[in-house]
Amino acid sequence: MRKMFALLSLLVLASMILAACGGAAPTAAPEEPAATTAAEEPAAEEPAAEEPAAGPKSADPTTLVRALSDVSIDTLDPALAYDTASAGIIMNTYETLVFYDGIKTDVFLPVLAESWETSEDGTVWTFNIRQGVKFHNGNDLTAEDVAYTFQRGLLQGGYSSPQWLLAEPFYGIGVDDVSGVVSEDFACADDRECMVAADPAALVAACEKTMAAISADDAAGTVTMTLAQAWGPFLPTISQSWGSIMDKEWVIENGGWDGSCDTWQNWYGMDSASNTLSAIENGTGPFILESLKQGEESILVRNDSYWREPAKLERIIDKAVAEAGTRFAMLQTGDADMATVQVADRGQADELVGERCEFDLATNDYAACEVVDDSLPLRLFIGRPQVTQDVIIQNWDIATSEESPNPFLGSGKLDGNGVPSDFFADVHIRKAFGYCFDYNILIDDVYRGEAVQPTVLTLPGMPGYDPEAAHYTTDLDKCTEEFKLADLDKDGIPAGDDPEGDVWTTGFRIQMAYNQGNATRQTTAEILAGNLSAVNELFSLETLGLPWASYLRAQRARQLPLMTAGWHEDIHDPHNWYQPYTTGTYGVRQSLPDDVKAQFKDILDRGIAEQDPAARHEIYKEANQLYFDLAVGYPISNATTHFYRQRWLFGDLDNPAFSDVWYYPIYKE
Repeated sequence: MRKMFALLSLLVLASMILAACGGAAPTAAPEEPAATTAAEEPAAEEPAAEEPAAGPKSADPTTLVRALSDVSIDTLDPALAYDTASAGIIMNTYETLVFYDGIKTDVFLPVLAESWETSEDGTVWTFNIRQGVKFHNGNDLTAEDVAYTFQRGLLQGGYSSPQWLLAEPFYGIGVDDVSGVVSEDFACADDRECMVAADPAALVAACEKTMAAISADDAAGTVTMTLAQAWGPFLPTISQSWGSIMDKEWVIENGGWDGSCDTWQNWYGMDSASNTLSAIENGTGPFILESLKQGEESILVRNDSYWREPAKLERIIDKAVAEAGTRFAMLQTGDADMATVQVADRGQADELVGERCEFDLATNDYAACEVVDDSLPLRLFIGRPQVTQDVIIQNWDIATSEESPNPFLGSGKLDGNGVPSDFFADVHIRKAFGYCFDYNILIDDVYRGEAVQPTVLTLPGMPGYDPEAAHYTTDLDKCTEEFKLADLDKDGIPAGDDPEGDVWTTGFRIQMAYNQGNATRQTTAEILAGNLSAVNELFSLETLGLPWASYLRAQRARQLPLMTAGWHEDIHDPHNWYQPYTTGTYGVRQSLPDDVKAQFKDILDRGIAEQDPAARHEIYKEANQLYFDLAVGYPISNATTHFYRQRWLFGDLDNPAFSDVWYYPIYKE
């Protein structure tokens, strides 16, 4: 039965993606932009489901309350924010030049750009900036603000940010950070001290190249962007939170880059803790941040001076409610309009469903909702394939020092009470962990069958997707075999045969962290811990819940030995899956050696440069095999939607490309 569901789910995913792309072929290259693309109307309000004739009514239709497991963010600087929690606030307070058309993932409508044009070769984009728009502080939006936003983001760069998505279109394939413009060997990547000390002429030249690629004409109200090469997914790339337009004057007043090519290096590789823009905002969006209490509560209020019709909701309150039972009670009593419901708690919430909305692949939309029990309060949305995936990864060189010991490593030695920092540098250790995880339990018991185990990093319908690719499955005999082949003491003798002792006879203790309130990730760690101890009672994997901000900081500091690395695609292209998990975001966080990243980079550069989908597929199959052979990570789950709303709430758009809920079209009755 599980195999049948898996096959069905894969077909569903493929069908959804093909429907979204409007094509019939199993794979499709990014579409080249037309010679001229123009649009006239901003993204419209649109309810997510057909409104029933009657139903429950809200006691307060002006305020939306969400009960979440955590209300922590990393930063509100759009140029740096690269987590869904931060992006959720940004997408409701800031705006982009273009934005998604309702729930469609491949159609874009103008927002801060009234229209745009592209050259015949797809390398020059000219955006006509909307007039009469004001930032929350009252300043006027100008073309210079738009140009500065993109210039600043690229120059701030850094691999903890989303700027790699913009760097390659502007700087060229393979140049995924401005450090690669300063020097071909990326010598100062993620190193501000190095960047500040770099050749002044090279620094100015890199800045001037960036400024020339993105220029403003305030008199004409236009911004012209010149790409290094045609970039098919350019519109989706600039429609996400890192494309949010900022007020140049306000950024400078609040400690951001001053706009000079002589100084930009002082802001390179910014981190959220020292970023003066991390806790404040000044967008043009329909909501304004009223207060933010990290880990406790955030409040957005309606922007009554918004340039188009103000939002229907007056206030959005996100409350941190750590206990699942309390969140459920808030849904039950109507004290919360939305709430975090972990996969393990769905059975309880399903008992409150009075209205059911199933995703229809034929229309690529939710069908009209069916009232199944008018006495029950919740509306269930179910069945839309998600563009997210979870992968277990390990850190090959875990950060620690005598001055600052890493608590996740226990003793920090191979003595049975910890692990050394290079524990996962041994390929046999990595393979052993891959074979020890029980993928079936996760899919069947945790996701209740509403997910599949991916075989590769990409999604169905993309070049590189291969359901027959080599991948890790649950095999405790192979897990045992790989542990016995490891050689952590580096004496040339496999652990299973080492008379002096090694990991098999010494054992280990290590911690696997997860973000607090994420019961699925907690259970993932517990499944792995159980199987490791079943293989060898000397193996101890301890699970540890951390607040989201702390969890993210520990990742970026490369302190976590292993983790569940979740990814929500930025753009619908295989490059957006292979790059983060190898040479980019997670490759950095798991300390992949330079020679390993170089192997992947060679493959990915060839893949993104190739336009023929069949040829791209063959190139990415090389990446699939290398990812498996080196045991870089193990894809564990790709799920479909299953979420709840109070039945008095309407207009919610379930667009899988959104980082979080977009509140503008939502209203309550």
